[in-house]
Amino acid sequence: MKYTGWELKYFDSSSNFRKYQFSLIKEYIGEKILEVGPGSGNFANNFLIKIVKKLHLAEINKDLFEKLKSKFNYQNNVEVYSKKIGEIDTKFDSIFYFDVLEHIESHEEEIKIALTKLNKNGNLVIIVPAFNHLYSYYDKSIGHYRRYEKKFFQDFIKKNNLIKKKLHYFDSIGYFFLLLNKLIDMKSENRVSLGTIIWNFLCPISRVIDKLFFHKFGKSLICVIQNAE
Repeated sequence: MKYTGWELKYFDSSSNFRKYQFSLIKEYIGEKILEVGPGSGNFANNFLIKIVKKLHLAEINKDLFEKLKSKFNYQNNVEVYSKKIGEIDTKFDSIFYFDVLEHIESHEEEIKIALTKLNKNGNLVIIVPAFNHLYSYYDKSIGHYRRYEKKFFQDFIKKNNLIKKKLHYFDSIGYFFLLLNKLIDMKSENRVSLGTIIWNFLCPISRVIDKLFFHKFGKSLICVIQNAE
């Protein structure tokens, strides 16, 4: 996976978006959870560490792994790995991928492996950037192989006889910001930074618009798959 530092900095500072994310996933948090690709650990530190019995973080980027170890060194309920999910010999109640799957070339294989690491009735929670027509210079610059449509997950779930718990788009305000970004081909980091600040400020409005339009579009897509085996 490729990280440039851009996305971590902007996502970590986007508190309103992070709160929205948490509101969508909180009902799927079990006692023993794994976050794959936690980056700087901002989401884990702000939303997960205080409410779970055991938190596992798997980060294969060596620099980020070292930072995570240092950050959570004194937390007894946190374990940090520098491993891919297939190399972890334990099972979890919940596994989270927050804006990570788009960085993985063999993404279907990654999902299949993740499902084998769930306890019975455990939940695989995936949040990814939505709509391929929004793919831009920004996506390419931070190592995104793709953006996602609902159909990808619908087909995957049907093909593998899985249980869908949730599947919808969200963050309509973010959608319009990314559409504008693509139209004007914004490549300056300063412009992206300013746009991120404005987007995060307006993000609470997305909650209202998303409900009014029944989550038909948005910057992001959430999929929750349950393991019934």
